Amino acid sequence: MTTFDAIIIGFGKGGKTLAVELANRNWKVAVIERSNKMYGGTCINIGCIPTKSLAHQAKQEQVKEVQDPKVQLAQYDQAIQQKDELIAFLRQKNYNNLAQHENIQVCNGTASFASDHEVQVTSDKETAVLSAPRIFINTGAETIIPNVSGVRESQHVYTSTSIMDLKKLPKKLAIIGGGYIGLEFASIYRQFGSEVTVLEGGSKFIAREDRDVADAVYDVFSKKGIDLILNANFTGLKDTQEGTILSYEVAGNAIELHVDAVLLATGRKPNVDGLNLEAAGVFLHRIYKRLTAWRR
Repeated sequence: MTTFDAIIIGFGKGGKTLAVELANRNWKVAVIERSNKMYGGTCINIGCIPTKSLAHQAKQEQVKEVQDPKVQLAQYDQAIQQKDELIAFLRQKNYNNLAQHENIQVCNGTASFASDHEVQVTSDKETAVLSAPRIFINTGAETIIPNVSGVRESQHVYTSTSIMDLKKLPKKLAIIGGGYIGLEFASIYRQFGSEVTVLEGGSKFIAREDRDVADAVYDVFSKKGIDLILNANFTGLKDTQEGTILSYEVAGNAIELHVDAVLLATGRKPNVDGLNLEAAGVFLHRIYKRLTAWRR
């Protein structure tokens, strides 16, 4: 067993900032990260920066004006490559900032609590137990996967993370969820040339915003040619040789939509599965349990 002054589970913004602060106070700090693709956390790798990189590329005049599908695909492919190069650079920079600090040890592997002051780290090579009087959970969030027929079996379903690795520009894209994440991707892919349909289960468009703001955004999206469907109850998917058939209902009427890809923008939940929180005396609130049972 190796002992530290603090253990931080997760290499995200909060974790990396706290690690450096504590290490500068001469604390011995362990930072556990299960994926070498997530050094620096969500914002750098799968959130703010890669999406803004794609949005920037999509807004270029040559992208908006091109109608040739082959050219659109080439421009999309180039945008994905530029995004990948950017996050690879930032990911390595973030790793170096911590790994080169004399008081910080970066541990690659999956963390689970063994007790309230012990964490087991399991990697492909070994299993180790780390101990510290202070342990911080910085594991971020993940997409809620709705318990809807065909979703888990479909080969054409993506999350906000996996869709950014999609090499082929979908001709027709359906987005389940009209929140901020869904709308950002709707704008990006429409400007790259995809036909985009957004299905929102609520009766109001971006309901948390003031109505004048929401109406202005609605007008912008409508002028871009994005189909925005409210009160849409997503009921199922069925893959075909060409893509997938998405089923939904509006006011009791069953509707089918043939698309190449489906993006789930159905909200996010705490990324704590597998942490064995109970061993540390941490018990999940019933609200979290309701989130994981979304639309069951």
